[in-house]
This record gives sequence, structure tokens and C-alpha cells, in this order.
Amino acid sequence: MGQLAHEYQTFRDAGIALMMMSTDSLRRARQLAERTNPQFPVLSDVDADATVAYDIFENGIAAPSTWVIDREGTVRWSSIGKNSSDRPSIEVILEHARPLTGQNQ
Repeated sequence: MGQLAHEYQTFRDAGIALMMMSTDSLRRARQLAERTNPQFPVLSDVDADATVAYDIFENGIAAPSTWVIDREGTVRWSSIGKNSSDRPSIEVILEHARPLTGQNQ
């Protein structure tokens, strides 16, 4: 989350909304938000409903994932990591998200 929080303004300038979802308890999700102070919502999926629905929950653990979802709720791109450090770069996320906002750079 640190990288996304650090680049929040870049996403905002491109017209892209960010949010984070955690399968931790609401208390732990709040602690994470307080510790990192993101400028975007941190949601708690404590029952893993969303992570199961997106097929990224296995053996009690949600895979690190990044989703680009359009205004209609259609997933346009996703990256499912194999471990906690397997995440796409900011540039890759922007490459897939900007065309949805009419920006291509």
C-alpha cells in the first residue's frame, strides 16, 4: 500500500480512484490505515466474500492483487501476485487505467 499511497496524487491527477481491501479484521484494517495514512479508502473484507468471489482466496490467504475496474464495474485488467512482493509497478497500473479516463500518457 505504501507505493500506492505515495503515488496517490498521480492517480488522482489521471482521474483514477483508488481503494484498498484487506481480509484483516476491521480493527487491523484501521490500524493499517492509521499507520500508513492513505488518502483513499481502506476496506475490510473480513469474511473474504469479495476475495472468494474474485477467486483470489486460497488456504486462508488472499493473494496480493491489483484490479482496474471501469465505472460500470467491469474488470478491465488485473494482476494476481504469487506473494506479498509480487505486485505491478505504478507505471503498469497507470498504463492499463489511463485509457479508461481518456488519458493515454
